[in-house]
Amino acid sequence: MNKQPFFSVVIPTYNQDELLKKALNSVIAQKENYEIIIIDNFSNDKTEEVVKNYKQKSLKYIKKNNNGVIGISRNEGIKNSNGSWIAFLDSDDFWHDKRLEIIENFLKKNKEYDVLTTDERIVYENNKKKPKNWKYGPYKKNFYKKLILEGNCISTSATVVKKEFLIKNNIFFSEDKKFVTVEDYDFFLNLAFKNAKFKFLHEVLGTHLYHQRSASVDHIKHHDAYKAVFTHHINNIQTFTKDKKKLFKILNCHIAFMTFATQVNLKNNLINAFVILSKNILINPIISLNYLIKRIFLKLTRVNFR
Repeated sequence: MNKQPFFSVVIPTYNQDELLKKALNSVIAQKENYEIIIIDNFSNDKTEEVVKNYKQKSLKYIKKNNNGVIGISRNEGIKNSNGSWIAFLDSDDFWHDKRLEIIENFLKKNKEYDVLTTDERIVYENNKKKPKNWKYGPYKKNFYKKLILEGNCISTSATVVKKEFLIKNNIFFSEDKKFVTVEDYDFFLNLAFKNAKFKFLHEVLGTHLYHQRSASVDHIKHHDAYKAVFTHHINNIQTFTKDKKKLFKILNCHIAFMTFATQVNLKNNLINAFVILSKNILINPIISLNYLIKRIFLKLTRVNFR
C-alpha cells in the first residue's frame, strides 16, 4: 500500500512550457513526501512533451478545459489529491530549496494551523527594477474583516492549505468568470470567514514572476474582478457592519491605488492608472489619505498586499 503523501502540489497551466519546466524542477528538488498534479487547459505548445519527460510515479497529468477560469483547474487538482495538505503553485512561479521540508517540519510541530503562507521573492520580467522580497500577513484577530478592509495579503503559490479543512467546510475556488484574476482572494476570504487558523512563516521560500502574459496585467479586467469579489462579500457574506456604502468607498480606494501601483511596477497603461487614482482622490479625499498613510506604514514594515 502506497504511503499517503503529506503534500499534493497542484499546478494549473496553459501554454507556459518553459516556465512549467522550471516550476516542476523546483518541486522535484524538494526532499519531502509529495505528489504533483498538473492540470493542463489543453495547451497547444510543448507542455505535454515537457510533462512526459518526467518519470516520477507521483506525478499526475490531467487535461481539463477550464474556459479561462483557473479556479476550475485548481478545484480539479484538489478533487484528485491524496495529500493531507494542498500546496498551490502556478506554473510561472517556482519554489526554493527545502521549502516543503521547512513547512512540513513546522506543521508537524504546530498542528493547530489550517493555512500556512511563506514569503516570496518578486521578479519583474523584462524590467530593470530590482527583485525584492515580499512579506505577507500578518494574521490578526477578525482576520476576515482585515482582509475585507485592507485587501489580500496572501499569495497562492506561497500557500498550503489543510485538505481536511477544505472538505469539511466545502471551500473551493470560485468558478465564476467575473472573479477571474482574483479568485484566490475570494478563496482566502472564505477560509478566513470559516475561522481557518492562518500562519505566516517569514522565510523567503519561493519566487513569483510578474510578466506581461499574466492575466492580472490587464488592469481593467483585474479592476472589475476585484470589485466583483468585494461586492459579493459585502452584500452576501460579511456581517461585521451594516454600513455597506462606506465599504464600497474603501473598495474603490483600494482598487485605485492597487491599479496604479501595479501599472507603475509593470510600466504599463500609466496614464489610465493615474486617471483612476486622481478621480478616486477627488471623490474620497479623507478615505484616500487614511489609506495612503496605512500603506506607507505597511511599506515601512515590509508587509505586502496583493
